[in-house]
Amino acid sequence: MTIYELLEELEEIINVAPKLPLTGKIMVDANEILDIAKDIRLSFPDDVQQAEWIRREKNSILDNARNEYEKIIIEAKKQADMMVEKDVITERAVDVSGEIYRRADEYSKNMRLRTYAYMDDVLNNFRVKIDELNNKYFDAMYNDMNAHFNDISKKLDSDIKDIRSIAEETQNTEIEKHRIDIPIGESKSEEE
Repeated sequence: MTIYELLEELEEIINVAPKLPLTGKIMVDANEILDIAKDIRLSFPDDVQQAEWIRREKNSILDNARNEYEKIIIEAKKQADMMVEKDVITERAVDVSGEIYRRADEYSKNMRLRTYAYMDDVLNNFRVKIDELNNKYFDAMYNDMNAHFNDISKKLDSDIKDIRSIAEETQNTEIEKHRIDIPIGESKSEEE
């Protein structure tokens, strides 16, 4: 599965997860979320392989530019060698070979710069997308889960406090009940 498919699956799990009453929070299977996160992590190598392919493509473009450069230089030397016999022809050959050399050098530099710019754009876009995915899904999911667990903890603390209070009231009621069981009227009849 691609990263995008895994993220869609994660969104689907979140969208269909049952809501907890009164909190607006959802309940998800942590193992299922962790498995998807693991699959996403394992999918990164595909994107890294794409970056490697881009690097190889850059090298191929540079190699082609070098080969073209060498062909142009060889051709220029051949043309210059053929024109060596006469001074005018020799001057022209030097001018032409210099121009060819200059063009080939300029072409090679231009190709390298464009390749580096392209690689820079691709890698920056990849990094931005990864950062966006991280911020969009994982940070929000972590914050929601953390807030949810904090809410549950507070609710449990409140419930424990309520139960202890009820238990204490029950115990106090039992003590009061035993005090009330002492017949007050009997002590009056004894005095008479």
